Amino acid sequence: MESRNKYLAKNTLIFTIGNFGSKFIAFFLVPLYTNVLRTEEYGVADLITTLCAVIAPALILNISEAIVRFSLDKDADRAVITKIGIRIFEISIILGIVLIPVYNLFSSVRDYSIYIFVYNIAIGASTIFLYDLRGKELLLQYSIGSVILTLTSALFNILFLVVLDWGIQGYISAFILANFLTAVYAAVVGRSFKDYSKTKINIEKMKEMVSFSAFLIPNTFMWWIMNSSDRVMVTAMVGNAANGIYAISYKLPTLISTLTGIFNQAWGYSAIRENGAKDESEYNNAVFKSLISIAMLMGVGLITIMKPFLNIYVEKSYYVAWKYTPFLVIGCVYLTLGTFMSSTYNVHKDSKGFLLSATIGAVVNIGLNFLLIPKFQVYGAAIATCISYIVVFLFRYFHTRKYICFNIKNKEFIIGTVLLLSSSVIMFIDNYIGLTLQILILAITMIVYANYWTAVLRGIINKFMKRKVD
Repeated sequence: MESRNKYLAKNTLIFTIGNFGSKFIAFFLVPLYTNVLRTEEYGVADLITTLCAVIAPALILNISEAIVRFSLDKDADRAVITKIGIRIFEISIILGIVLIPVYNLFSSVRDYSIYIFVYNIAIGASTIFLYDLRGKELLLQYSIGSVILTLTSALFNILFLVVLDWGIQGYISAFILANFLTAVYAAVVGRSFKDYSKTKINIEKMKEMVSFSAFLIPNTFMWWIMNSSDRVMVTAMVGNAANGIYAISYKLPTLISTLTGIFNQAWGYSAIRENGAKDESEYNNAVFKSLISIAMLMGVGLITIMKPFLNIYVEKSYYVAWKYTPFLVIGCVYLTLGTFMSSTYNVHKDSKGFLLSATIGAVVNIGLNFLLIPKFQVYGAAIATCISYIVVFLFRYFHTRKYICFNIKNKEFIIGTVLLLSSSVIMFIDNYIGLTLQILILAITMIVYANYWTAVLRGIINKFMKRKVD
Protein backbone atom coordinates (compact mmCIF):
# COMPACT_ATOMS: atom_id res chain seq x y z
CA MET A 1 0.00 0.00 0.00
CA GLU A 2 1.23 3.49 -0.81
CA SER A 3 2.40 5.57 2.14
CA ARG A 4 -0.15 8.09 3.38
CA ASN A 5 1.91 11.13 2.35
CA LYS A 6 2.70 9.73 -1.09
CA TYR A 7 -0.99 8.88 -1.64
CA LEU A 8 -2.06 12.39 -0.61
CA ALA A 9 0.66 14.03 -2.72
CA LYS A 10 -0.19 11.93 -5.79
CA ASN A 11 -3.91 12.76 -5.60
CA THR A 12 -3.16 16.43 -4.97
CA LEU A 13 -0.96 16.53 -8.07
CA ILE A 14 -3.64 14.86 -10.20
CA PHE A 15 -6.36 17.23 -9.02
CA THR A 16 -3.98 20.15 -9.58
CA ILE A 17 -3.56 19.15 -13.23
CA GLY A 18 -7.29 19.41 -13.82
CA ASN A 19 -8.33 22.16 -11.47
CA PHE A 20 -5.44 24.57 -11.83
CA GLY A 21 -5.45 24.34 -15.61
CA SER A 22 -9.19 24.84 -15.81
CA LYS A 23 -9.33 27.64 -13.24
CA PHE A 24 -6.34 29.36 -14.87
CA ILE A 25 -8.20 29.50 -18.18
CA ALA A 26 -11.45 30.64 -16.55
CA PHE A 27 -9.63 33.30 -14.54
CA PHE A 28 -8.14 34.91 -17.62
CA LEU A 29 -11.45 34.93 -19.45
CA VAL A 30 -12.68 37.67 -17.13
CA PRO A 31 -11.03 40.50 -19.11
CA LEU A 32 -12.88 39.15 -22.17
CA TYR A 33 -16.23 39.30 -20.37
CA THR A 34 -15.64 42.76 -18.93
CA ASN A 35 -14.64 44.19 -22.30
CA VAL A 36 -17.38 42.53 -24.37
CA LEU A 37 -20.30 42.69 -21.91
CA ARG A 38 -21.54 45.86 -20.24
CA THR A 39 -21.75 45.79 -16.44
CA GLU A 40 -25.55 45.33 -16.70
CA GLU A 41 -25.17 42.42 -19.16
CA TYR A 42 -22.48 40.74 -17.10
CA GLY A 43 -24.70 41.17 -14.04
CA VAL A 44 -27.54 39.28 -15.77
CA ALA A 45 -25.19 36.59 -17.11
CA ASP A 46 -23.69 36.11 -13.67
CA LEU A 47 -27.18 35.92 -12.15
CA ILE A 48 -28.12 33.09 -14.53
CA THR A 49 -24.98 31.06 -13.80
CA THR A 50 -25.50 31.73 -10.09
CA LEU A 51 -29.06 30.36 -10.22
CA CYS A 52 -28.00 27.30 -12.22
CA ALA A 53 -25.28 26.59 -9.66
CA VAL A 54 -27.99 25.69 -7.14
CA ILE A 55 -30.76 24.41 -9.43
CA ALA A 56 -28.65 21.83 -11.29
CA PRO A 57 -27.43 19.92 -8.19
CA ALA A 58 -30.98 19.95 -6.79
CA LEU A 59 -32.38 18.47 -10.02
CA ILE A 60 -29.99 15.51 -9.85
CA LEU A 61 -30.66 15.17 -6.09
CA ASN A 62 -26.94 15.77 -5.49
CA ILE A 63 -26.48 12.12 -6.40
CA SER A 64 -22.98 12.89 -7.70
CA GLU A 65 -21.71 13.20 -4.12
CA ALA A 66 -23.23 9.83 -3.24
CA ILE A 67 -21.63 8.29 -6.35
CA VAL A 68 -18.18 9.29 -5.12
CA ARG A 69 -18.65 8.40 -1.47
CA PHE A 70 -20.34 5.02 -1.97
CA SER A 71 -17.90 4.01 -4.72
CA LEU A 72 -15.02 4.36 -2.24
CA ASP A 73 -16.41 1.73 0.15
CA LYS A 74 -14.30 -1.43 0.14
CA ASP A 75 -17.21 -3.65 -0.95
CA ALA A 76 -18.66 -1.18 -3.50
CA ASP A 77 -20.32 -2.46 -6.69
CA ARG A 78 -19.38 0.48 -8.88
CA ALA A 79 -21.44 -0.64 -11.88
CA VAL A 80 -24.60 -0.55 -9.77
CA ILE A 81 -23.70 2.87 -8.39
CA THR A 82 -23.12 4.21 -11.91
CA LYS A 83 -26.52 2.94 -13.08
CA ILE A 84 -28.25 4.60 -10.11
CA GLY A 85 -26.59 7.90 -11.00
CA ILE A 86 -27.74 7.72 -14.63
CA ARG A 87 -31.28 6.78 -13.60
CA ILE A 88 -31.47 9.83 -11.32
CA PHE A 89 -30.24 11.98 -14.22
CA GLU A 90 -33.08 10.71 -16.41
CA ILE A 91 -35.56 11.77 -13.74
CA SER A 92 -33.89 15.20 -13.50
CA ILE A 93 -34.69 15.95 -17.15
CA ILE A 94 -38.41 15.62 -16.42
CA LEU A 95 -38.11 17.79 -13.30
CA GLY A 96 -36.21 20.38 -15.33
CA ILE A 97 -39.05 20.71 -17.84
CA VAL A 98 -41.53 21.32 -15.01
CA LEU A 99 -39.43 24.27 -13.80
CA ILE A 100 -39.47 26.21 -17.09
CA PRO A 101 -42.72 28.13 -16.26
CA VAL A 102 -41.16 29.11 -12.92
CA TYR A 103 -38.26 30.88 -14.65
CA ASN A 104 -40.78 32.92 -16.67
CA LEU A 105 -42.04 34.50 -13.45
CA PHE A 106 -38.82 36.50 -13.01
CA SER A 107 -38.34 39.48 -15.31
CA SER A 108 -34.52 39.47 -15.12
CA VAL A 109 -34.21 35.98 -16.64
CA ARG A 110 -37.57 35.55 -18.41
CA ASP A 111 -36.01 35.83 -21.87
CA TYR A 112 -33.57 33.01 -21.09
CA SER A 113 -35.89 30.32 -19.64
CA ILE A 114 -35.06 27.66 -22.24
CA TYR A 115 -31.35 28.44 -21.94
CA ILE A 116 -31.56 27.93 -18.16
CA PHE A 117 -33.33 24.59 -18.61
CA VAL A 118 -30.76 23.26 -21.07
CA TYR A 119 -27.87 24.67 -19.03
CA ASN A 120 -29.10 22.86 -15.91
CA ILE A 121 -29.37 19.55 -17.79
CA ALA A 122 -25.89 20.05 -19.24
CA ILE A 123 -24.40 20.73 -15.80
CA GLY A 124 -26.19 17.68 -14.39
CA ALA A 125 -24.82 15.43 -17.12
CA SER A 126 -21.21 16.59 -16.82
CA THR A 127 -21.32 16.48 -13.01
CA ILE A 128 -22.66 12.91 -12.78
CA PHE A 129 -20.26 11.45 -15.34
CA LEU A 130 -17.23 13.36 -14.03
CA TYR A 131 -17.99 12.30 -10.45
CA ASP A 132 -18.42 8.74 -11.68
CA LEU A 133 -14.78 8.93 -12.79
CA ARG A 134 -13.82 10.16 -9.32
CA GLY A 135 -15.73 7.33 -7.69
CA LYS A 136 -13.87 4.81 -9.85
CA GLU A 137 -10.64 6.56 -8.80
CA LEU A 138 -9.90 7.47 -12.42
CA LEU A 139 -8.59 10.77 -11.09
CA LEU A 140 -6.31 11.61 -14.01
CA GLN A 141 -9.21 11.11 -16.44
CA TYR A 142 -11.38 13.26 -14.16
CA SER A 143 -8.79 16.04 -14.20
CA ILE A 144 -8.54 15.87 -17.99
CA GLY A 145 -12.33 16.21 -18.10
CA SER A 146 -12.13 19.35 -15.98
CA VAL A 147 -9.62 20.84 -18.40
CA ILE A 148 -11.82 19.91 -21.38
CA LEU A 149 -14.78 21.62 -19.71
CA THR A 150 -12.95 24.90 -19.20
CA LEU A 151 -11.00 24.86 -22.45
CA THR A 152 -14.12 24.30 -24.55
CA SER A 153 -15.95 26.95 -22.48
CA ALA A 154 -13.19 29.39 -23.36
CA LEU A 155 -13.17 28.55 -27.07
CA PHE A 156 -16.95 28.75 -27.38
CA ASN A 157 -17.02 32.04 -25.44
CA ILE A 158 -14.47 33.55 -27.80
CA LEU A 159 -16.50 32.32 -30.79
CA PHE A 160 -19.92 33.39 -29.52
CA LEU A 161 -18.97 36.66 -27.79
CA VAL A 162 -16.11 38.05 -29.89
CA VAL A 163 -16.67 36.59 -33.36
CA LEU A 164 -20.47 36.24 -33.48
CA ASP A 165 -21.36 38.92 -30.88
CA TRP A 166 -24.24 36.90 -29.37
CA GLY A 167 -24.11 38.64 -25.98
CA ILE A 168 -25.72 36.92 -23.00
CA GLN A 169 -27.13 34.11 -25.17
CA GLY A 170 -23.63 33.38 -26.45
CA TYR A 171 -22.22 33.39 -22.91
CA ILE A 172 -24.73 30.76 -21.72
CA SER A 173 -24.57 28.71 -24.94
CA ALA A 174 -20.79 28.37 -24.56
CA PHE A 175 -21.16 26.74 -21.16
CA ILE A 176 -24.01 24.51 -22.34
CA LEU A 177 -21.99 23.04 -25.21
CA ALA A 178 -18.86 22.69 -23.05
CA ASN A 179 -20.74 20.75 -20.37
CA PHE A 180 -22.37 18.39 -22.88
CA LEU A 181 -19.04 17.67 -24.59
CA THR A 182 -17.43 17.00 -21.21
CA ALA A 183 -20.27 14.64 -20.25
CA VAL A 184 -19.75 12.64 -23.46
CA TYR A 185 -15.99 12.40 -22.78
CA ALA A 186 -16.47 11.27 -19.17
CA ALA A 187 -19.18 8.73 -20.07
CA VAL A 188 -16.98 7.17 -22.76
CA VAL A 189 -13.80 7.06 -20.66
CA GLY A 190 -15.64 5.72 -17.61
CA ARG A 191 -17.61 3.19 -19.70
CA SER A 192 -20.68 4.42 -17.90
CA PHE A 193 -23.25 3.21 -20.41
CA LYS A 194 -21.65 -0.24 -20.51
CA ASP A 195 -22.29 -0.44 -16.76
CA TYR A 196 -25.79 0.91 -17.32
CA SER A 197 -26.81 -1.68 -19.92
CA LYS A 198 -25.42 -4.73 -18.13
CA THR A 199 -26.52 -3.94 -14.58
CA LYS A 200 -29.80 -4.17 -12.73
CA ILE A 201 -31.00 -1.42 -10.43
CA ASN A 202 -30.41 -2.20 -6.77
CA ILE A 203 -33.40 -0.54 -5.10
CA GLU A 204 -31.97 -0.83 -1.58
CA LYS A 205 -28.66 0.73 -2.61
CA MET A 206 -30.55 3.44 -4.50
CA LYS A 207 -32.56 4.29 -1.37
CA GLU A 208 -29.35 4.38 0.68
CA MET A 209 -27.61 6.69 -1.78
CA VAL A 210 -30.61 8.99 -2.17
CA SER A 211 -30.98 9.12 1.61
CA PHE A 212 -27.35 10.27 1.86
CA SER A 213 -27.60 12.78 -0.97
CA ALA A 214 -31.07 14.06 -0.01
CA PHE A 215 -29.63 15.93 2.96
CA LEU A 216 -27.12 17.48 0.58
CA ILE A 217 -29.89 19.09 -1.51
CA PRO A 218 -30.83 21.64 1.16
CA ASN A 219 -27.12 21.75 2.02
CA THR A 220 -26.38 22.85 -1.55
CA PHE A 221 -29.14 25.43 -1.32
CA MET A 222 -27.76 26.75 1.95
CA TRP A 223 -24.28 27.04 0.45
CA TRP A 224 -25.80 28.80 -2.51
CA ILE A 225 -27.33 31.31 -0.09
CA MET A 226 -23.92 31.97 1.43
CA ASN A 227 -22.04 32.04 -1.87
CA SER A 228 -24.53 33.56 -4.24
CA SER A 229 -27.75 34.91 -2.72
CA ASP A 230 -26.01 38.20 -2.02
CA ARG A 231 -25.61 38.64 -5.80
CA VAL A 232 -29.34 38.16 -6.28
CA MET A 233 -30.06 40.62 -3.48
CA VAL A 234 -27.51 43.14 -4.75
CA THR A 235 -29.20 42.92 -8.17
CA ALA A 236 -32.63 43.49 -6.61
CA MET A 237 -31.64 46.21 -4.14
CA VAL A 238 -28.80 48.01 -5.94
CA GLY A 239 -28.95 47.00 -9.62
CA ASN A 240 -27.42 44.82 -12.35
CA ALA A 241 -24.38 47.07 -12.75
CA ALA A 242 -23.51 46.80 -9.04
CA ASN A 243 -23.84 43.01 -9.25
CA GLY A 244 -21.52 42.95 -12.25
CA ILE A 245 -18.85 44.74 -10.21
CA TYR A 246 -19.50 42.58 -7.14
CA ALA A 247 -19.14 39.46 -9.29
CA ILE A 248 -15.65 40.64 -10.28
CA SER A 249 -14.73 41.22 -6.63
CA TYR A 250 -15.26 37.48 -6.07
CA LYS A 251 -12.73 36.38 -8.68
CA LEU A 252 -9.43 36.82 -6.84
CA PRO A 253 -10.62 35.85 -3.33
CA THR A 254 -12.11 32.59 -4.60
CA LEU A 255 -8.64 31.64 -5.85
CA ILE A 256 -7.93 30.73 -2.23
CA SER A 257 -10.81 28.29 -1.94
CA THR A 258 -10.16 27.08 -5.49
CA LEU A 259 -6.48 26.27 -5.00
CA THR A 260 -6.85 24.92 -1.47
CA GLY A 261 -9.98 23.14 -2.69
CA ILE A 262 -7.71 21.08 -4.93
CA PHE A 263 -5.92 19.89 -1.81
CA ASN A 264 -9.19 19.33 0.06
CA GLN A 265 -10.46 17.14 -2.80
CA ALA A 266 -7.36 14.97 -2.54
CA TRP A 267 -7.58 14.97 1.25
CA GLY A 268 -11.10 13.56 1.05
CA TYR A 269 -9.67 10.30 -0.29
CA SER A 270 -6.93 10.21 2.37
CA ALA A 271 -9.40 10.96 5.18
CA ILE A 272 -11.51 7.93 4.23
CA ARG A 273 -8.36 5.81 4.01
CA GLU A 274 -7.12 7.00 7.43
CA ASN A 275 -10.42 6.31 9.19
CA GLY A 276 -9.72 4.09 12.20
CA ALA A 277 -5.93 4.49 12.11
CA LYS A 278 -4.23 4.60 15.53
CA ASP A 279 -2.77 8.06 14.92
CA GLU A 280 -5.73 9.36 12.89
CA SER A 281 -6.18 12.50 15.03
CA GLU A 282 -2.48 13.40 15.07
CA TYR A 283 -2.14 12.97 11.31
CA ASN A 284 -5.30 14.99 10.62
CA ASN A 285 -4.01 17.85 12.77
CA ALA A 286 -0.55 17.80 11.20
CA VAL A 287 -2.09 18.18 7.74
CA PHE A 288 -4.55 20.79 9.08
CA LYS A 289 -1.72 22.93 10.46
CA SER A 290 -0.03 22.90 7.06
CA LEU A 291 -3.27 23.97 5.40
CA ILE A 292 -3.67 26.87 7.87
CA SER A 293 -0.24 28.13 6.88
CA ILE A 294 -0.96 27.87 3.15
CA ALA A 295 -4.37 29.58 3.42
CA MET A 296 -3.14 32.47 5.59
CA LEU A 297 -0.12 33.12 3.36
CA MET A 298 -2.31 33.07 0.25
CA GLY A 299 -4.80 35.43 1.88
CA VAL A 300 -2.22 38.06 2.78
CA GLY A 301 -0.51 37.63 -0.59
CA LEU A 302 -3.73 38.21 -2.54
CA ILE A 303 -4.65 41.30 -0.55
CA THR A 304 -1.18 42.72 -1.24
CA ILE A 305 -1.42 42.38 -5.03
CA MET A 306 -5.15 43.05 -5.33
CA LYS A 307 -5.21 46.72 -6.37
CA PRO A 308 -2.28 46.73 -8.81
CA PHE A 309 -3.52 43.51 -10.38
CA LEU A 310 -7.11 44.67 -10.84
CA ASN A 311 -5.77 47.84 -12.41
CA ILE A 312 -4.53 45.78 -15.38
CA TYR A 313 -6.88 42.80 -15.08
CA VAL A 314 -10.26 44.44 -15.72
CA GLU A 315 -11.75 47.35 -17.60
CA LYS A 316 -11.64 50.63 -15.60
CA SER A 317 -15.32 50.66 -14.66
CA TYR A 318 -14.77 47.39 -12.73
CA TYR A 319 -11.68 48.54 -10.77
CA VAL A 320 -13.78 49.68 -7.80
CA ALA A 321 -14.31 45.97 -7.03
CA TRP A 322 -11.11 46.02 -4.92
CA LYS A 323 -13.01 47.71 -2.07
CA TYR A 324 -15.05 44.57 -1.39
CA THR A 325 -12.29 41.99 -1.75
CA PRO A 326 -10.69 42.15 1.75
CA PHE A 327 -13.90 40.88 3.36
CA LEU A 328 -14.20 38.11 0.79
CA VAL A 329 -10.55 37.08 1.18
CA ILE A 330 -10.95 36.71 4.96
CA GLY A 331 -14.13 34.71 4.42
CA CYS A 332 -12.51 32.40 1.86
CA VAL A 333 -9.58 31.64 4.18
CA TYR A 334 -11.92 30.46 6.93
CA LEU A 335 -14.12 28.67 4.39
CA THR A 336 -11.05 26.66 3.38
CA LEU A 337 -10.38 25.61 6.96
CA GLY A 338 -14.04 24.76 7.55
CA THR A 339 -14.09 22.67 4.38
CA PHE A 340 -11.12 20.65 5.60
CA MET A 341 -12.89 19.91 8.88
CA SER A 342 -16.02 18.82 7.01
CA SER A 343 -14.07 15.89 5.52
CA THR A 344 -14.95 14.06 8.75
CA TYR A 345 -18.64 14.32 7.81
CA ASN A 346 -17.92 12.60 4.52
CA VAL A 347 -15.83 9.88 6.16
CA HIS A 348 -18.71 8.99 8.48
CA LYS A 349 -21.43 9.59 5.84
CA ASP A 350 -22.82 12.31 8.10
CA SER A 351 -24.70 14.39 5.51
CA LYS A 352 -26.72 15.89 8.39
CA GLY A 353 -23.53 17.56 9.60
CA PHE A 354 -23.09 19.21 6.20
CA LEU A 355 -26.70 20.36 6.27
CA LEU A 356 -26.69 21.70 9.83
CA SER A 357 -23.50 23.74 9.41
CA ALA A 358 -24.61 25.10 6.04
CA THR A 359 -28.06 26.01 7.38
CA ILE A 360 -26.59 28.03 10.24
CA GLY A 361 -24.29 29.87 7.84
CA ALA A 362 -27.12 30.53 5.39
CA VAL A 363 -29.44 31.93 8.07
CA VAL A 364 -26.68 34.27 9.24
CA ASN A 365 -25.90 35.30 5.66
CA ILE A 366 -29.44 36.02 4.55
CA GLY A 367 -30.23 37.89 7.77
CA LEU A 368 -27.15 40.08 7.47
CA ASN A 369 -27.86 40.70 3.78
CA PHE A 370 -31.28 42.12 4.65
CA LEU A 371 -29.77 44.28 7.39
CA LEU A 372 -26.59 45.48 5.67
CA ILE A 373 -27.25 45.77 1.92
CA PRO A 374 -29.91 48.52 2.21
CA LYS A 375 -27.56 50.59 4.38
CA PHE A 376 -24.09 49.75 3.02
CA GLN A 377 -25.04 48.40 -0.44
CA VAL A 378 -22.30 46.16 -1.92
CA TYR A 379 -20.14 46.50 1.20
CA GLY A 380 -23.02 44.98 3.17
CA ALA A 381 -23.11 41.89 0.92
CA ALA A 382 -19.35 41.35 1.24
CA ILE A 383 -19.42 41.71 5.04
CA ALA A 384 -22.39 39.33 5.32
CA THR A 385 -20.59 36.68 3.26
CA CYS A 386 -17.41 37.04 5.33
CA ILE A 387 -19.21 36.65 8.65
CA SER A 388 -21.28 33.67 7.48
CA TYR A 389 -18.12 31.81 6.37
CA ILE A 390 -16.50 32.43 9.75
CA VAL A 391 -19.65 31.21 11.54
CA VAL A 392 -19.56 27.94 9.53
CA PHE A 393 -15.88 27.51 10.40
CA LEU A 394 -16.55 27.99 14.12
CA PHE A 395 -19.55 25.67 14.09
CA ARG A 396 -17.63 22.89 12.37
CA TYR A 397 -14.69 23.38 14.73
CA PHE A 398 -16.90 22.44 17.68
CA HIS A 399 -19.31 20.06 15.91
CA THR A 400 -16.62 17.80 14.39
CA ARG A 401 -15.08 17.16 17.81
CA LYS A 402 -17.15 13.98 18.02
CA TYR A 403 -14.90 12.65 15.25
CA ILE A 404 -11.62 14.60 15.36
CA CYS A 405 -10.46 17.38 17.73
CA PHE A 406 -8.89 19.95 15.42
CA ASN A 407 -6.34 22.23 17.08
CA ILE A 408 -6.35 25.98 16.37
CA LYS A 409 -4.41 26.97 19.50
CA ASN A 410 -1.14 27.30 17.63
CA LYS A 411 0.98 30.10 16.22
CA GLU A 412 0.03 29.24 12.64
CA PHE A 413 -3.61 30.06 13.30
CA ILE A 414 -3.33 32.86 15.89
CA ILE A 415 -0.54 34.90 14.27
CA GLY A 416 -1.96 34.24 10.82
CA THR A 417 -5.34 35.64 11.83
CA VAL A 418 -3.74 38.82 13.21
CA LEU A 419 -1.68 39.32 10.04
CA LEU A 420 -4.65 38.65 7.76
CA LEU A 421 -6.88 41.16 9.57
CA SER A 422 -4.08 43.75 9.65
CA SER A 423 -3.48 43.37 5.92
CA SER A 424 -7.20 43.80 5.22
CA VAL A 425 -7.40 47.06 7.20
CA ILE A 426 -4.22 48.47 5.62
CA MET A 427 -5.65 47.87 2.15
CA PHE A 428 -7.97 50.84 2.67
CA ILE A 429 -4.97 53.17 3.10
CA ASP A 430 -5.01 53.96 -0.60
CA ASN A 431 -1.55 55.51 -1.06
CA TYR A 432 2.15 54.60 -1.06
CA ILE A 433 2.24 54.37 2.73
CA GLY A 434 -0.50 51.76 2.60
CA LEU A 435 1.33 49.80 -0.11
CA THR A 436 4.58 49.89 1.91
CA LEU A 437 2.82 48.62 5.04
CA GLN A 438 1.11 45.95 2.96
CA ILE A 439 4.44 44.66 1.65
CA LEU A 440 5.83 44.70 5.21
CA ILE A 441 2.92 42.56 6.45
CA LEU A 442 3.50 40.12 3.57
CA ALA A 443 7.20 39.89 4.46
CA ILE A 444 6.37 39.13 8.11
CA THR A 445 3.86 36.50 6.99
CA MET A 446 6.46 34.80 4.80
CA ILE A 447 8.89 34.73 7.74
CA VAL A 448 6.27 33.22 10.07
CA TYR A 449 5.47 30.47 7.57
CA ALA A 450 9.00 30.09 6.18
CA ASN A 451 9.23 26.44 7.27
CA TYR A 452 6.24 25.56 5.10
CA TRP A 453 6.91 27.35 1.82
CA THR A 454 10.66 26.66 1.89
CA ALA A 455 9.92 22.95 2.44
CA VAL A 456 7.74 22.99 -0.67
CA LEU A 457 10.51 24.69 -2.67
CA ARG A 458 13.09 22.19 -1.42
CA GLY A 459 10.82 19.33 -2.45
CA ILE A 460 10.41 20.73 -5.96
CA ILE A 461 14.15 21.40 -6.34
CA ASN A 462 15.08 17.92 -5.06
CA LYS A 463 12.70 16.22 -7.51
CA PHE A 464 14.06 18.34 -10.36
CA MET A 465 17.68 17.54 -9.47
CA LYS A 466 16.87 13.84 -9.08
CA ARG A 467 15.35 13.69 -12.55
CA LYS A 468 18.31 15.59 -13.98
CA VAL A 469 20.75 13.08 -12.47
CA ASP A 470 18.68 10.12 -13.69
